[in-house]
Amino acid sequence: MDVFYTSPWVPPEWIAAHGFQPRGVWSSPALDLRAAPLAEGVCAFAAGVLRLVEARPAAGFVLTTHCDQLRRGFDALDDATGNSTFLFNLPATWQTPTARRLYQAELRRLGRFLVRLGGAAPDRSRLQPICQAYEQARCRLRAAAGTCSGRRLTELSAHYHWTGEAKSGSEPEPETGAVPLALVGGPLPPSLWGLLELIEAAGGRLVLDGTEAGERSLLPQVRLHPPGEPENQPTSTGAPRPPDTEDGVEILANAYFDALTAVFQRPNTRLYQWLRARVAARQVRGIILWHYVGCDLWRAEAQSLREALGLPVLLLEADETDGHSLRHAGRIAAFIECLR
Repeated sequence: MDVFYTSPWVPPEWIAAHGFQPRGVWSSPALDLRAAPLAEGVCAFAAGVLRLVEARPAAGFVLTTHCDQLRRGFDALDDATGNSTFLFNLPATWQTPTARRLYQAELRRLGRFLVRLGGAAPDRSRLQPICQAYEQARCRLRAAAGTCSGRRLTELSAHYHWTGEAKSGSEPEPETGAVPLALVGGPLPPSLWGLLELIEAAGGRLVLDGTEAGERSLLPQVRLHPPGEPENQPTSTGAPRPPDTEDGVEILANAYFDALTAVFQRPNTRLYQWLRARVAARQVRGIILWHYVGCDLWRAEAQSLREALGLPVLLLEADETDGHSLRHAGRIAAFIECLR
């Protein structure tokens, strides 16, 4: 049975350990982002997720509170979907022990929901190899981020969130004189990858995919060790092992909580630290800020990005099309021309 999750900060390992196939909803080929016949301001992505919920009654869905539209969409779902939908409360703050405990509690509550769906509660021996497999996949993709193009990494990340597996990267692309750009913002499903083609056609080169399910979603490093193993024995990376007072789900929760890098968190300093390091390392010369109409969180970051990173920012709204927008093409071409 498929269980779709709407944020990369819901651990797919936890879903898989209960016996389900985790599916990142933004990677679904069935995600329909046509203009919704609803009130003005409804996010095309959130509306598409709700249509997918209604079209897949046999699947489970984990919606999250990181997006107000998804949270309200959960409330609007028909009662018939109540047994197959779950609202995961992602804490908006991260600097307090209370926020950490909330995230841990939500992961355990998600586990109880998955059991009600027909899954089996995992013990540590079952969770460990699944966490290891996912960590190996993310490790391969993190390594690929330093060699392959941002366009290729976007494709690899989407495959990972759909299957839990990592495809091979590619050889470094030859230098062509294209302008190196970063793309940041909300989820970019395959139906909108035409945007990447517009960037390339205008003489740009995507070197950093900072969208919601892009490179930012590959951070958690989960290290579970067998119970009874000495606490002070280091891991393969040299870091101390977690104490045995933590069980598997707590270690998993802490790994994701400590790595969470998202715009909705306050303060969102971790997002800017992540961006600043990669923008400098990859010699990014301009930023395209991609957001859905009605997404005030990302829209509000435009000036902050300019000030924090010292780079020009192009604010680009999703057109609810296949990404081949003539308006987008003209704006991207003009933006890249100014960077030359």
